Amino acid sequence: MKVRSITKNKGKPVIGLNPADTLDKAVTLMMEHRIGSLVVTDDDGKLVGILSERDLLKILHQKHAMWCPQTAADAMTPDPYVCDPDSTLEEVMNLMVEHNIRHLPVVYKGKLEGMLSITDIVEELLKKAKFENKLLKNYIQNWPDAEHE
Repeated sequence: MKVRSITKNKGKPVIGLNPADTLDKAVTLMMEHRIGSLVVTDDDGKLVGILSERDLLKILHQKHAMWCPQTAADAMTPDPYVCDPDSTLEEVMNLMVEHNIRHLPVVYKGKLEGMLSITDIVEELLKKAKFENKLLKNYIQNWPDAEHE
């Protein structure tokens, strides 16, 4: 599968900013569209950058005086979605896609066991695909009729 087929079927427009737009506008757009990054394009529509949640955290860290008094309770998402250690990869992916989340606490009997990120899932799927690809190539090479040709 090519990236083109994924982006073509997404159906949503890419949300972005002009380099001169304020960070307040960036945060508003991210919150409004429930997304974690924005493309930054010039007046001609040329990509000049990307603004991610991490970029915003970096500048908040550098200019922290205004938000220092705020607590984790002020900003956190209470009662987050969680998964069980025995949840399947498919169940977890469905939950993350359905609710547009990228981090999922792993909880067993009320106790935090770990944290699962979208990157963890992509790495696992890539590992699985590489392994299956290797098995298929090996199987095809050792096909009984291949020796007689």
